[in-house]
Amino acid sequence: MTTDTRLFNRLSNVLPKWDNAFAVIPQSQHAVLDVNGGNDKDPNIHYVSKMQSLEDAEEQEETLEKYFKQYSSELEYLEQQGFVNLTKLAFWKASSFKVGNPIANAIDDDPTTFWQSDGVQPHKIDISFSKRVDVVQLALYFCLITDESYTPELIKIYAGFSKSDASLYRTFEIKNVNGWVIITFNGNRPQDDLLRCRFIQIQILSNHENGKDSHLRGIRIFGNSATQKKTINAGNQALEMLIQSSAITNESIR
Repeated sequence: MTTDTRLFNRLSNVLPKWDNAFAVIPQSQHAVLDVNGGNDKDPNIHYVSKMQSLEDAEEQEETLEKYFKQYSSELEYLEQQGFVNLTKLAFWKASSFKVGNPIANAIDDDPTTFWQSDGVQPHKIDISFSKRVDVVQLALYFCLITDESYTPELIKIYAGFSKSDASLYRTFEIKNVNGWVIITFNGNRPQDDLLRCRFIQIQILSNHENGKDSHLRGIRIFGNSATQKKTINAGNQALEMLIQSSAITNESIR
């Protein structure tokens, strides 16, 4: 056996493991998010809220406070699941933002604040980690009652090792949701049902009522291991140096 053959065989054993480490298996199913049903059998969609949509404008005004309280109570539920909150360990960058409504508003705990885009569709949110993470849940908050035509209607989620190699995971149509939605990754990696990546992108392709700009009041990312936090914090030293040496605007945060 020649040296080249031995080298090829060794690489053949190594490269598939590297590729699979960040594999994203696209889900062909077009998922519709509707709290009243339609995808009850989907193992990767979970509604924290079971609120009903309200059509009357006067009734809507009277219930805004209820939705804000529900936001907080559902967020508390998310935090108490026992997973590690990786949200603020990432570097966040939005494709645009309206002055006073930066992407930081989407990861705070205040239901009255929100990120608002200020540009042409699709609107994009890039989420980058300094180290590979094992994501067990991605939680998003949508509310047609409070955000009306600013509510996203069609979104796509991409993931990968970096922005250049990110693959489409799934497309979601937000039809009738007023609360937090948990997206899990059963079947993505059969051995552990995780999304293993360093980069996630959320694309908003359209809004309800043909709205132009979008609101997002809440995004959370959860991992399944406490050791991830230590690993990411160690890697953040290098990321911090990169951030400090770059031109960072209010539309991006870590």
